[in-house]
Amino acid sequence: MYGQITAAGSDLLSIAVDLQGPDLPRPYHEKAGAEFTTVVDTGTTVTRTFGVRAVPNGALIDADGVLRYALYGGFDIRKPATKRLVTEFLLNGELKLTDETPVKGAVDVASLDHFERGLSLYHAGDTEGAAAIWREGMKVEPDHWNMRKQLWAIEHPDRFYDGDVDYDWQKVQVEEGR
Repeated sequence: MYGQITAAGSDLLSIAVDLQGPDLPRPYHEKAGAEFTTVVDTGTTVTRTFGVRAVPNGALIDADGVLRYALYGGFDIRKPATKRLVTEFLLNGELKLTDETPVKGAVDVASLDHFERGLSLYHAGDTEGAAAIWREGMKVEPDHWNMRKQLWAIEHPDRFYDGDVDYDWQKVQVEEGR
């Protein structure tokens, strides 16, 4: 599906956000049959640069480097309207906006500090300390989905890395305030 949306002069880049490195998200890229490059942000570069709180995100940047469209959180190329938007942009350089969700706001700096402190602990091998810091950060900003999902991924890797991501389980976690 993804490889079919290409045109001369167009580039498609995917950035996975996974603090555990490229080996865990790689099978999803391969399973999708993606014919574009995917890089992995194992830190907070994407969050700091774009102010995003959740994945997946989508940004359409024209040949002059101008951001023409962005949707932070909830971007899904499988949705017909999103696929049409991206296809038209890649093939014709045109945007035909419909009822797409607008750009979401910047991330709260306090919660980003929690995320980075937890990340430091995680990389130092202190998973429990990282989890504690991330839980504090989620109290500061409950909508910081990158932090929440990384916490879930280290505590419940089977829900993320054994086949398909378990979105139903994630919904239950949110409903129960975890």
